[in-house]
Amino acid sequence: MITIQEQTFIKKFVVKDKQDRYLTLPEKGKIRKMFIEMRYHFNDFNWQLFREIPGNESKKNTIANKVKSRKNLSTCFIISTDSDYDGKTILVDGAIENVVGIEGSILIFGDAEITYYEGEAPGRRYIRQFSDYSPFTS
Repeated sequence: MITIQEQTFIKKFVVKDKQDRYLTLPEKGKIRKMFIEMRYHFNDFNWQLFREIPGNESKKNTIANKVKSRKNLSTCFIISTDSDYDGKTILVDGAIENVVGIEGSILIFGDAEITYYEGEAPGRRYIRQFSDYSPFTS
């Protein structure tokens, strides 16, 4: 079974017709490895919920500013092609400093209040921030 953070992420951001498939993926093994490798070119997001971070915008500053706007966020859960970080929860500053820039990574801040995706370069960087007052705050 996958983690609570991954379940939350899938339910919020993956297109409805693919959610059941992803929710039944195992935590380890060959199928998990395939799931992780799909992160480079993940096509099953509900892309309308995300904003692309343009190449001229600093991804680390963009993420840091979003996270700082939510005072209650202190940790980040990571899904990544880098096995040193995949499946780990680390402090926000460490996640931004060490994982942002690793292709095929998803950073889930809090209860997916802020989510960052970095696909294979060039220009596959997206962020999503939930707001209590509007469906998306850029």
